[in-house]
Amino acid sequence: MPLVLISCISSGASVPRGWAGTVVHDGIIYAGTRDARVVAINSSTQRQQWDYAFTSTAIYTTPIVDGDLVYVGTYSGQVYALTIDRGTERWVYPRTGSIGAIVGSPVIANGTIYISSSDGRVYALDTTYGDLRWKSEPLPLTDKLWTSPAILGDSLYVSTFGGRIYALSLETGELSDWSFESEAGFASSPVIDEDTIYVGSFDRYLYAVRIGSNVSMWKFPQEKPAGNWFWASPVVNEGIVYVGCLDGKLYAIEAETGGKLWEFDAGNPIVSSPVLMDNLLIVTDESGTAYVFDLTAENGNETVPLKTISIGADVRSPFCAHDGLVYIRGENNSIYVVDIDKGEVAEGWPVSLAIEK
Repeated sequence: MPLVLISCISSGASVPRGWAGTVVHDGIIYAGTRDARVVAINSSTQRQQWDYAFTSTAIYTTPIVDGDLVYVGTYSGQVYALTIDRGTERWVYPRTGSIGAIVGSPVIANGTIYISSSDGRVYALDTTYGDLRWKSEPLPLTDKLWTSPAILGDSLYVSTFGGRIYALSLETGELSDWSFESEAGFASSPVIDEDTIYVGSFDRYLYAVRIGSNVSMWKFPQEKPAGNWFWASPVVNEGIVYVGCLDGKLYAIEAETGGKLWEFDAGNPIVSSPVLMDNLLIVTDESGTAYVFDLTAENGNETVPLKTISIGADVRSPFCAHDGLVYIRGENNSIYVVDIDKGEVAEGWPVSLAIEK
């Protein structure tokens, strides 16, 4: 199972394998590459608009666009803000040196970007200038943070490989009095819906934890563990939790009870989180097959894919969907745009992320 996040360069023999995903903004696709660059591709012309190379061995974080800047964290421990039009550097934090390796994608709220770091801390930076607003103390019993934080109200929540969920003040970074402890470490980043956190664990269960409670509301499956880890974060829609598993199955779970509504066996590990687009649920497996489910279908037909589309390249990174199109970075370092209506890769794609000569 090729799920090792360590990237090593030795005498030029090894290729960096970052899992950065895609984001689309105003017709421009932003994606991290396997050779530690961010590339902007014009979706209309299918040409690279710019690319920016980092002094890093890999990028695991998916770029985030906010205003006129695109933000990305690197495995070498820096956060960069680049202009969306030309890819010029607006700021970098820290300005010298580095924090611990950044693996989980940052989140933005109220003019602040929040980053989990491998030094066991969470950092809050001003989005305009990159100034440090606060950094937390190292979280208890936490060697490294490789998951993305989640925000609800005035609190930020992080899950750890040590099996803890911590809540921090969004304003100060101070730990709250509440935390949740599990016997097994958490594999996925937390997802919050209303007052409940959903998170996958290395014990092969998905947990639902009500904020403020010391016991889980439920864990799925209810009888015996799943066939592998719930590595990717779930999505929640209208009281149903949709989650992919490394056992190759997509599960639909009742949010209140943890009961299984249905499952679909893709036959290959599901590494990327599902994506919702209107009434459609889109899932990709590691082999590069995209499955499209109509969540409004009746009589159990939602369990049968409306469309099945192969891009012909492995997929292990997050992807996004907008206006009937799905934007996927293949492990062959190319961008694929899938047209849902036509059920195929759109004309003119894929486009390589390699450095243009």
